Amino acid sequence: MTAIKIVLVLAIIAMFWAFRNRSRVGLRAGARLAAILLALVAIVSIIDPTVTQRVAEALGVTRGTDLLLYLLVVVFAATSLGFYFRFRELERRLADLARAAAIREAVTMQGMPTGAAGSAVSEPATDRQG
Repeated sequence: MTAIKIVLVLAIIAMFWAFRNRSRVGLRAGARLAAILLALVAIVSIIDPTVTQRVAEALGVTRGTDLLLYLLVVVFAATSLGFYFRFRELERRLADLARAAAIREAVTMQGMPTGAAGSAVSEPATDRQG
């Protein structure tokens, strides 16, 4: 095995180990299995590059490197979309929290707003029969 293969395999193992031991990562079981599978596929393809060539030929792609590039593009697009939707949801939640904090602060500083007749808005209206 060449030196670059040893460095790459050790880098894959180190990255996997770093994410594995983080207690706050909170990966779901499916994501953990996908990470393990991805690490194993990466190690196998580093050690024996003909594996990716055979898989590429079976799928109708001319070279193994092209197959890896196509897969990288798909994974990048999926990851980008996931981050976009996640950030959009976080932004909405942050706006809701900021709005609630502003309302709470305004009520604390100025009291409850009053209605047109001078009575508090929170008082229930009474139904009079006459």
